[in-house]
Amino acid sequence: MSIRATRVKQTDTVKYYFKKSPLIRLIILIALIGLILGGIFIFKYNTRPIPYIDAITPPVGSPGDVVVISGRNFGKNRDMSYVEFAGSKLTASSYLMWTDNTIKLVVPSNVQNGLVIVGTGKLQSSPAFFANITDIPTEVQEVNLVTGPVITSIDVDPKSAPSWSKASVGDVIVITGNNFGDTRGQSKVFFTSNVDGSESVEVIPALEDDFCYEFWSDTEIRVRIPDGAAAGYVYVDTPSGKTETKETFFSNGVGTKTFTDKKFFLVSYNVDIADIVTKDSSTITLRCPLPVISASQREVEITEVSPDPVLMNYQKTMIHQLNVERNLSEKTYFKQSFVLPVYGIKTDVNEIKVSSKNQALSDVLYAFATRSDELIPSENEKIISLASSIVKAEKNPYRKARLVYNYMVSNFKIENDFRKGEANPLDLIERKSGDSYDFAVVYTALLRALDIPSFANCGVLVSPDLSTRNHMWSEFYISGMGWIPVDPALGAGMEYKKWDEEIDAKTFYFGNLDSHHIKFSRGINTQKPFYQDNKIVQRPRSFAFQMFWEEASANIDKYSSFWSDPIVKGIY
Repeated sequence: MSIRATRVKQTDTVKYYFKKSPLIRLIILIALIGLILGGIFIFKYNTRPIPYIDAITPPVGSPGDVVVISGRNFGKNRDMSYVEFAGSKLTASSYLMWTDNTIKLVVPSNVQNGLVIVGTGKLQSSPAFFANITDIPTEVQEVNLVTGPVITSIDVDPKSAPSWSKASVGDVIVITGNNFGDTRGQSKVFFTSNVDGSESVEVIPALEDDFCYEFWSDTEIRVRIPDGAAAGYVYVDTPSGKTETKETFFSNGVGTKTFTDKKFFLVSYNVDIADIVTKDSSTITLRCPLPVISASQREVEITEVSPDPVLMNYQKTMIHQLNVERNLSEKTYFKQSFVLPVYGIKTDVNEIKVSSKNQALSDVLYAFATRSDELIPSENEKIISLASSIVKAEKNPYRKARLVYNYMVSNFKIENDFRKGEANPLDLIERKSGDSYDFAVVYTALLRALDIPSFANCGVLVSPDLSTRNHMWSEFYISGMGWIPVDPALGAGMEYKKWDEEIDAKTFYFGNLDSHHIKFSRGINTQKPFYQDNKIVQRPRSFAFQMFWEEASANIDKYSSFWSDPIVKGIY
């Protein structure tokens, strides 16, 4: 057979199978489509536009700067495209905008000097250069580095007082300088304090509880002159150091306050928990009061805590927790001890100069100290009526406070023993007798009803033999002077072992206080339970004003607790 005949036969065979077999036709069609698509892909791949960088603006920058890359062929969307700085690809969060001819991005924190490349798939642009300004060498200039805080000037805020000569306690001063810290944290401003008989100059901090700190930044502090401060000097104490002292020239034209007879007390109290009956794992939480920081009690050092508390200072209490898995009859002991200095206070007020307004008191503190609350029923009709009948037409707040004091110590009898915890202190008005709790609450309520800022204080009274008793007293605020102490119970003749038998208690305890009052509360410590269904235990007429002292899980059936009163273990 000839070659021609063979070829004709093969062609006829292909035609035959192509006509007779659908599978062959499908395979041939798919192959043709694949060849066409492959050709298109190869053509497009070989003709893809290569990204090109025209400019980087700015070419020199620092981390966090916004940089714009101008050019072409970047692609309408970023998708898998990227920008590379000095060999490192940027993360997705760095890109602000991506178009075919513009990329806007934020320079990353770790950027280095080097080449910039735009990549689209496997194509890359020719490199451009970007420099990190922090890596560019510069001539070193001699500078004096200041790492600690520095005061450059101190001025009285003109909105608070027109001049230093008119400034007094409660007015705002402005301290300018450097390195105070962006936030106050544990930093404080200290003022000279008038301490009688001290061999060295003593200082007092501006107090958080009096809302003395109005504003704090690295270069400016606005702070109120605190209760107990006197003209002398000011300095700022921060974790990075103390400033040098700067002189101040304010004067208390209303009168003087002197701190006397400083004593250091070592104070301790215990809590015992036992006989726990529970259905399941449970928790008992104890809120142990901490001594108050104030002008007469300026610092508290915690010397012993056993066991370690869960929180050292939460809402002015130390938090202990006892976790139990089953019934527990054995006692668990909790102990806390403190060392704190306590000053006596003597005031000499020029009542003629006392203002009827309290412009030198922060709005927040004024609201706290004049409102009716869970402890002080100043909106009670009996209180309002009695207060009005006592002061009559008197306008001077200092004289009003003294009139109320004189009325109470002359018309109410003091009881040496505490009444039952649930007894209403307003009973004092009808019964004409009550304990120190009743006297302090009613006196404070009468003053608040007269719009005089005041607080009831609670703690212990220390006798010369170092025995203690729970005790309550008061204080009220006079603009330009600060807080004036008052102890109506002692003024009314409450019996206790006195340190100085010669003082006239009725006269002394209005405007003065001895250094034997250790304060654990200033006003009511309003608290909320950790869980709403927990069982709450209150301890009224104890050594602190608290909403509650113990909090037990709902599945605890019962337990016993014992709180000792604070005892003084030493005096220095």
